[in-house]
Amino acid sequence: MNIDIVNNNNISMHGKTPNNPNWFKRQIRRVGQKLLDITPFHTSNESKKSVENWNKTSHWIGDPMWNRGILGATALLTQPAIDYYNHRVDDETRVVSRNRTISKIVAGTLVGMFVVRGPVYKLVEKMTDLEKSGKWSKKLLPKKYIDALKNDKDLLMNYRSATAMTLALIVMSITNFALDAPLTTLFTNYLNKRSSIKYKTSASNESEVKNV
Repeated sequence: MNIDIVNNNNISMHGKTPNNPNWFKRQIRRVGQKLLDITPFHTSNESKKSVENWNKTSHWIGDPMWNRGILGATALLTQPAIDYYNHRVDDETRVVSRNRTISKIVAGTLVGMFVVRGPVYKLVEKMTDLEKSGKWSKKLLPKKYIDALKNDKDLLMNYRSATAMTLALIVMSITNFALDAPLTTLFTNYLNKRSSIKYKTSASNESEVKNV
């Protein structure tokens, strides 16, 4: 007999829903099971090469350096447009805001990829090398998990990514002030100068049209 039937929580008998967190958990599990029951079964037949390609793509996306590049590219495609089409401010403010956003994204992405995450990940790889026996080749490997890491390449990759991200956060606390901020200012000034020339040119053309 189902235990839910024996433990009767009928509202008509008790007058109200029981104040029991386990009752709510059972209802959530029931709903989840119902959704699984109505989901059609599907089996994918993938070739060995296809599976390998998916694994390579997964490893590539999981690499801290390229992961930062993907985030930067996504931000570059969305955030500047949001600033530029904010019509609650005047035209000049919109242009300057867009330029600064572009500069921050570009500076942060370049520094994050080629100064922080890329080099840090390479360093972690060299210090978690299971094949070599140098002084520093296993410096960042936890001794009690070395056997498990040897037998599982995915686990080793995840460990390297997590370690590299932790070290990168420490390095970024320095590069954010030493590199990101100056580069953002440099790029912003350059874009503002270009935008000013373009804005003045378009404004003069509009004035000529009105005079005509």
